[in-house]
Amino acid sequence: MLTIVSWNIQYGKGVDGRIDLSRIAREILIDGFPDLICLQEVSRNYPATDNGSDQVAELQKFFPEYESFFGASHDRSGGVNGGRRQFGNLVLTRHSPIQVLHHLLPSPADPKVKFMSRQTTELVIPTSSGAFRMMNTHLEFFSEKQNLSQVQRIRELHEEACIQYNEPGLDLPNTPFERVDRPEKMVICGDFNFTLDSVSYERMTSPLPDKIPDLFDAWNVVNSSENRSPTCGVFDHKQWKNGSHCRDYFFLSENFIQQIQTVSVNTDTNASDHQPIRLTLKV
Repeated sequence: MLTIVSWNIQYGKGVDGRIDLSRIAREILIDGFPDLICLQEVSRNYPATDNGSDQVAELQKFFPEYESFFGASHDRSGGVNGGRRQFGNLVLTRHSPIQVLHHLLPSPADPKVKFMSRQTTELVIPTSSGAFRMMNTHLEFFSEKQNLSQVQRIRELHEEACIQYNEPGLDLPNTPFERVDRPEKMVICGDFNFTLDSVSYERMTSPLPDKIPDLFDAWNVVNSSENRSPTCGVFDHKQWKNGSHCRDYFFLSENFIQQIQTVSVNTDTNASDHQPIRLTLKV
């Protein structure tokens, strides 16, 4: 079994206004040690968040047996003590990845809204039944145009990886030109900032070109007869005046969905404005 937890931790800020990464760590471990932990909204050296601490370094202290891979959605000067101001997505893993890639997602001009750059981090994770791609992301909230463009780019990245896997280039071992496969099997998780009735959700799950495995919402694969558990707005009604709803997901490629065992949401914690979601796979 392989377990993945995904959570937008709002840089450790709970609904009570307190920033507490130790609380985040406790909630992640409440059901045991996951194999992969995918976090969104992790801050480094920002004066306005957690006194400018390096949250990657702080989180590593709580998970010393995990490797960490941080994908900065932006990297700017002006951080605390001369450090770089960074904000983005963190993956903690007990399985050393074969390869790690960081993809900047598109942000087409949308002058009527505020927005920030977005990215997704991709790891090729080995398992006893073969490797798969693990992607952790956080899409745009304020611009529907950018969100939809980012969904399209994720689909293109999946298509690109599948085509490369089946039509590999030449291999020059032990050089930068060494071929490292990006498997067709894929899990992508995170805060997608779209709801179930949105154009972006429909686009995310719409058919892909022939021979490219389509993407499926993991909840619908194993929990289709159950009411959807909310992942946001459960406790924080100030930020989320529309109340409880879902905007955090696991999507899997069609050739991987038979290995889904469970998908669940921890709706008891108020350690962030979002709820942690958990996926177990038979691998």
